[in-house]
Amino acid sequence: MEVAASIMEMLFVLSEALLYPAILILIALVVWVLLMLGQAISEYSGRIRDFNQIREAAAQAHHLIATNNPAGAAEAFGAVPLNVMVRHFITDISAFFGDTRFSLEAEKLLQDYELIIGKELDCLKILTKTAPMLGLMGTLIPLGPGLMGLSEGNIQALASNLVVAFSTTVLGLLVGGISYAVMVIRRRWYYQDFSDMEYIVEAVE
Repeated sequence: MEVAASIMEMLFVLSEALLYPAILILIALVVWVLLMLGQAISEYSGRIRDFNQIREAAAQAHHLIATNNPAGAAEAFGAVPLNVMVRHFITDISAFFGDTRFSLEAEKLLQDYELIIGKELDCLKILTKTAPMLGLMGTLIPLGPGLMGLSEGNIQALASNLVVAFSTTVLGLLVGGISYAVMVIRRRWYYQDFSDMEYIVEAVE
């Protein structure tokens, strides 16, 4: 019995020790996700895309490459409104215009940019999963002391612990909800950008 009591006491102490780190991490995640939301809004305001112009520029670039003018092919995209990621891709791929290794290098660049897109979304995926988990931790941990206080007739202890429990739940759901919404929106943006990159490679090849 003493061993069991010692184990139970150890579990209680460990769970209590996790409460404040969970709360602090949740507060940090709230700040982080709000910054990411502001960044997404700023990115949205700067996103520009006209696929007709992309198609025309790609056709012009293909013609210039065929006439042995790869430098002019790179310049063909200069005046076209492109999103930041697509613009960076054009800069990288233009170094191989007219090169016999173009197909190989283009495939490698597309894979690299796919990894970049995955990396951009990974943080949001982690937030979507971990924030509600931390909120649940912050909910369950105070219930132990709260129930103990209730058993001793200490209603004040129960009330204060329930406030902490419900507050952490709200924070966890807030972070998870915002991060999920931003992830869905950004995933659509980046997949569209990646589709444009694939089109450009196929068109100028």
